[in-house]
Amino acid sequence: MTILMFDIDGTLSTSQGAGTQAMTRTFMQLWGIERALTGMNFAGRSDSWIVPTALANNGRDCSADDLERFVDAYVPHLGEAVIERNSELCPGVIELLDALTDEDVTMGLGTGNFRRAAEAKLAPLGIWNRFVDGGFGDDAADRTALLAIGLERLRRLSSDGADAVVIGDTSHDVEAGHAIGAKVVAVKTGYAKPGELDDADVILDDLSDLQASMVALLE
Repeated sequence: MTILMFDIDGTLSTSQGAGTQAMTRTFMQLWGIERALTGMNFAGRSDSWIVPTALANNGRDCSADDLERFVDAYVPHLGEAVIERNSELCPGVIELLDALTDEDVTMGLGTGNFRRAAEAKLAPLGIWNRFVDGGFGDDAADRTALLAIGLERLRRLSSDGADAVVIGDTSHDVEAGHAIGAKVVAVKTGYAKPGELDDADVILDDLSDLQASMVALLE
């Protein structure tokens, strides 16, 4: 059996800036901060890293209560933004997920999105229920830590000794995947600059070549 942990943004789907739009609206709603994310490079970062960092950049601390309030306000904004921005799946995703249903795999997520935000992004695209569990931005701010938590959850649903594969689009996915002992398959459909994915075990332009994708994930 193989445990597959998919990143979301830039790997499974592209939200066309929906997350940034929704977060910006949320910072304004809760704290009156305009353009809270200006100048931040948060590709591959977790939501629970982005929110405290943005607040710190604006001279505010972030308590556990602040983070909870943020999620409650953010998710509705995100649901609206996903529709407004015409979010869509990356090339080949549906075909790959369909093909994987016939394989001995446990399909999970390894994403920096809050769990409820992950659902808000993937449910409208029809694939949220394809994944049994995973690691999310709620679990830890650090990507390695949240992937480790997700892998532990998925191992409970898998046979002993299952291999793990992390699929992502940024250097953070590559580094964190290797840190938890997983094989890393990187795709160029996201936000990585040239050379940033070079340490991945396999690099694909996208997931549209079904045979190449299946070989990368399962062999």
